[in-house]
Amino acid sequence: MVTQSLRVGRSWDDDFHGWADEILLGRKYKKPAKASSSASSWTGASVKPQAVPEYPGKGTRQDVHGRLQGIARKSCQVVVKITGGGKTSKSIKSHFDYLSREGELTLRDQDGREITGAQALEGLAWGWKYAGPAMDESGGRKEAFNIVFSMPEGSDERAVYAAIKSTAENEFSGHQWVIVQHFDEPQVHAHVCVKAESMEGLRLNPRKADLQRWRDRFAYELRERGIQAEATRRVARLNQERINKPWAVTRLEERGAPTNPAPAQPKAERVKAWDKLEGQASSAYEKIIDALGKSDDAADRILGQELQGAMTAKVKTKQRAAEKPPTKEIERG
Repeated sequence: MVTQSLRVGRSWDDDFHGWADEILLGRKYKKPAKASSSASSWTGASVKPQAVPEYPGKGTRQDVHGRLQGIARKSCQVVVKITGGGKTSKSIKSHFDYLSREGELTLRDQDGREITGAQALEGLAWGWKYAGPAMDESGGRKEAFNIVFSMPEGSDERAVYAAIKSTAENEFSGHQWVIVQHFDEPQVHAHVCVKAESMEGLRLNPRKADLQRWRDRFAYELRERGIQAEATRRVARLNQERINKPWAVTRLEERGAPTNPAPAQPKAERVKAWDKLEGQASSAYEKIIDALGKSDDAADRILGQELQGAMTAKVKTKQRAAEKPPTKEIERG
């Protein structure tokens, strides 16, 4: 007998996958197609962008169900950002020194080798310069990228490190890279420094699509290790409050500088665009909640109730914020 849950199951495969992929679980960014401007010094072939598959099971009913549950329960959002890198072998060596705190911390490379101390760092820099694709020493392009993966304070440090390491192994396969975990910030984070061109002559050219895929993969690896994590777009989150203090604010506080500058007035067109996107996300949630509520599967109905509760709480929070009197301007000397 064909049950309602089976019909809803087909909806997961069709409609829900589309809604989640486009609106709820990450925007699809079109990566610009660029003709290769050079040949690899290592393989002799044209340097092409690297294509990396999505994490296992992405978009399946189980995956979407789990991620929607994370959204309803306001799971922590992962942070992935590019913070620099290097354009010459000299600048990359300086970055190794910074990451290792002048050799005091241990870096680990793509093969699991440990690099500790000044002499080992010299060997690492030599290997990046002479083993594999040559680096353009003119400083005309990035030859390495430093990527920070972060979770909020209190996260399991070992599990976060393992998730970052697994993300790097999948996303940067064939590249030379090193990883190190830092403990000088409240956020639990690690740095991954990646050589731009791989041994196969594939080159990193990070765009929004890549950053979103890295976030998706990182969140997936965390969930695989028992840490509830998500990588949804801010407009689609049912809890849009900032959880982490921005690192820029932390730096200002360390220098004793003001951290409360007057906020810039929002542009009308950006506010309008945001309201439109938020409306689209709300409409998608309503359709999903309705379908879940009609399912014969108890887990689907429970998820629908959780999503409905989170949406109601979000609306009430926005109403309170709108009714709150404006904050008095602080005088600044």
